Amino acid sequence: MKKFLTAAAAMLLGIGGAVAADLPTRKGPVLAPVYVPPAFTWTGFYVGVNAGYGWADRHNDNDGLPFFGAVPVGGFFGGGSGGDNGGFVGGVQAGYNYQFGVGQGFVLGAEADIDYADLGRRGNNLVFGSFTLPQFPGTVFTPAGLASHNDNNQFLGTVRLRAGYAFDRFLVYGTGGLAYGGISNRNGFGGGFIANTGAGFVNPVSGAAGPSTAFVGGVSNGSSSRVGWTLGAGVEYAFWNNWSVKAEYLYVNLGHSNGNAAIFLPGALAVTNGNRDANVSIVRAGLNYRFW
Repeated sequence: MKKFLTAAAAMLLGIGGAVAADLPTRKGPVLAPVYVPPAFTWTGFYVGVNAGYGWADRHNDNDGLPFFGAVPVGGFFGGGSGGDNGGFVGGVQAGYNYQFGVGQGFVLGAEADIDYADLGRRGNNLVFGSFTLPQFPGTVFTPAGLASHNDNNQFLGTVRLRAGYAFDRFLVYGTGGLAYGGISNRNGFGGGFIANTGAGFVNPVSGAAGPSTAFVGGVSNGSSSRVGWTLGAGVEYAFWNNWSVKAEYLYVNLGHSNGNAAIFLPGALAVTNGNRDANVSIVRAGLNYRFW
C-alpha cells in the first residue's frame, strides 16, 4: 500500500509540472539593446585646405613729377590713373577647437593658415606728349611708357583665435589675430624717355653731337614681408563625423608701403612716388578633417 501511494504521488507531480510548463509566462519579451550615438562635439584637432578670392582695397596715392620746367611740345602733358586687382587665394590650415558642453554650446579655438595670393595693385602716372627742357636746347624728350607703381601680394598667412557658438553640427564664429604677407614692388618710368637731339646740339644723355637719339629710364624692384592684423567671421558645418566645410570672410591689414623711382639728367630730375595701404579682403571656402 505504501509503495502504491508513493508511485501515485510521483505521477501526479509529473503531470502538474507538465501542465505548468504549458501555461503562459508573465515575464515580458527580451529586447535587443538600442544604440545611442554619442552627442556631436567640435572638440579636437583638425587640418584642411581652403580656396577663394581676394582683392586689395583701393587706397593708392601715386604722384609723378616729370622733369621740372618741362615745356610740352603740343598735346596733353601729365595725368594719372590707378586701379586695384583681385585674384586667387588658396592654401592650407590647421587648428584646435574646444567645445563647452556637448550638442550645443560655446566653442573656443585657434587656427593658423598660409595661402598663395595672386593679388596686385597698380597706379600709373600717365605722361602724354613730348616736351623740351630749357637747359637742353635742341633736344625733345618723348615718353616711351608710363611712370608706374605696381605691387603684388605673393603670400598671406594668419594666426588667429576663433570664438563662436555651436548648434549641434552647425558653428557660427568670429576670428581675429596676427597676419603676415609677402609683397613685391616695382616702381619706374616704363620704357623711360627717348631724347632726340637735332644737328648742332649735344645730346644730354649720351653726350654725342646731334643728330642723336638716346634712351634714359629707371626702374626699381624689391620685395618685403609685412606683419599686421586680421579680423573676420565665418560659418562651419560638419556633414560627417570627421569632415566639415566652412565659408569665411577675412580683412587683412598689412600696414603702409611706399616706393619711389627717379631719373637724373644734368641739372634735371624726374621722380615717381607711390604710397598705399596694403589692405586685403578675402572670401574663401574650406574643407577640414577632424581628429578625435
